Amino acid sequence: MRTPLVPLSLFLIGTLTSCGQPAPSIDFGKAECAHCRMNVVDRQYAAALITEKGRQYVFDDLSCMVLFVEQGTVAEDQVATRHICDHAHPGTLLDANTAAYVHDDTFRSPMRGDVAAFANKADAEKAAPGKALMDWKAARDLLKK
Repeated sequence: MRTPLVPLSLFLIGTLTSCGQPAPSIDFGKAECAHCRMNVVDRQYAAALITEKGRQYVFDDLSCMVLFVEQGTVAEDQVATRHICDHAHPGTLLDANTAAYVHDDTFRSPMRGDVAAFANKADAEKAAPGKALMDWKAARDLLKK
């Protein structure tokens, strides 16, 4: 009797994909920012990173995540993934490397980094018409100051 290929292939795919880094989770209202120690409550600005060893750190503002790495608490080469909340869809985490960013004083983030992240350029342009869009590198460089 032959083994059905579909269940076997689904098992193999599930096994192989589960070996990567887990998706981060933020316990809003209970989690503490790894950098400034404030409670992480704002679902539009929270961020998280996972190290190569699987340790998760959460932040109340993108600026806290940037400074956490910049100041050497975790070395840049030890960061496996970075995630940022989607301003247009609060609580939804995006890959920080592929998000579109906008800096504006109207975005009043907890630590006043005032940078909002969006899943795509259209959402960013809708939220901040006429404002310059940034990629991860530009947002990170702005917040290093």
